[in-house]
Amino acid sequence: MAINWNINYGIASAAEDFQKLQVEAEDIMPINLSDDWLELREKLISARDEVFGKYGFDFAKKLEYSFDVLYGLKVYQILNKKIGFNLRQAGDDNIWRFLSVRVIPDIVHSRFGLNEDHFFRLNRRIWLKTIWWYIHLGWTGDEEGTWDLLKQNTTDTILQLVERPGLGYYSAVDHEILVQYKEYRDAKVVNATDIFREVLKLNVAKLPTTSPELIEGGIPVYVKSLFEAVI
Repeated sequence: MAINWNINYGIASAAEDFQKLQVEAEDIMPINLSDDWLELREKLISARDEVFGKYGFDFAKKLEYSFDVLYGLKVYQILNKKIGFNLRQAGDDNIWRFLSVRVIPDIVHSRFGLNEDHFFRLNRRIWLKTIWWYIHLGWTGDEEGTWDLLKQNTTDTILQLVERPGLGYYSAVDHEILVQYKEYRDAKVVNATDIFREVLKLNVAKLPTTSPELIEGGIPVYVKSLFEAVI
């Protein structure tokens, strides 16, 4: 499957196509794709069906955080270097808008209804983009380990980590923050969520003048110092 990821699909184009979407009994129409994009759609739909079947989401009244992570794990492994998808593509909102509105609008709809913000309107809230980056920052090398790291978090964790305004992601630091946050959370530290939020704020403040990998002990020690400072 060879996909040309050079897509010019701005907010205006996405809004126009979004208005054409019609929710029917079991599908969203229209979905008109070339063969390459249709193949990708089929992979993403199959992954959705696998997650639904394995975890019983067919019977859920509302899809929530666990679906974000479990389906995000599948999306992350489908959108990989083998099909020409890398960090450059992951940072291109044109691609995320196109995937959301044109390729799998039915899956986005199942999570958020016809909410423009999560389809295309707000760059930091495009759902597919946020779950891909969340998995990327939490990735331990395999699906099982990443699920174990992230499964006890909440949608607020995604909001604070991925949707936070800033200059981008420092992947190694963000990953280590998730790792050490799990230790506090598993130890049932009081106000662990608030601590996580303040650690992220402190990290954003320190990074412009700090090189975490250059301090003694490297990134783990740097992140530990953030938690200790907040606590």
